[in-house]
Amino acid sequence: MMRFCELTLIVTTLCIPVVAQQQDPPRAFDTIRSSDSYRQAVLGVYQDYESRLSTHCAKIDINMNTSQAKVYGSIQTNANGDIVNAHWKETTDGVACGEKRSYVASVTIKDGKTAVYALFPGQSAAGAVLQHDAVQYAGVGAGAADNCAVDVLETSLPNGEPSDNTKVPWDEKWTVRACGKRSVVTMHFVPNATGTTINVTPKETVALP
Repeated sequence: MMRFCELTLIVTTLCIPVVAQQQDPPRAFDTIRSSDSYRQAVLGVYQDYESRLSTHCAKIDINMNTSQAKVYGSIQTNANGDIVNAHWKETTDGVACGEKRSYVASVTIKDGKTAVYALFPGQSAAGAVLQHDAVQYAGVGAGAADNCAVDVLETSLPNGEPSDNTKVPWDEKWTVRACGKRSVVTMHFVPNATGTTINVTPKETVALP
């Protein structure tokens, strides 16, 4: 199948994070994060991410003492001090199949209901939908054959966290494993009026040993 040097994907879901809050989180925030139920939920999505990789590691070692939370926007509480609306990312160091990970979970509380889901390891500013839709293009950037599974092992922001201005593009570097080879693919995210365009140019890809 013919492949072009530059591919573009338009995703209709806009997934740009807002500026992290500066205020101190309420007491309920620490109470939630230290609870067994919360830690089990976070561990569950980390394991879910790992199970989707081609290596299918059955066991992951997590050091919950390394967990850090980054809050986006403001945390809203009710009269009792319970959190009713919030959004943050939980990042935890771990190891699976001998590989180090920086696991990431996205946590949202909306109208008092909590949802936890996995994101790719690292610093990616893209939301879950945008990450999912971009994987196939990361594979093309890595030169993966059509029948190869594409694992996103790490993400980074070479130019720092993108602005809260939803019209400002940003770049990410994704460490990808496909067909037994590892490489770093540069992902260009360009927000527009209808969603986010992703540009991938294979000539920017760097092969890893």
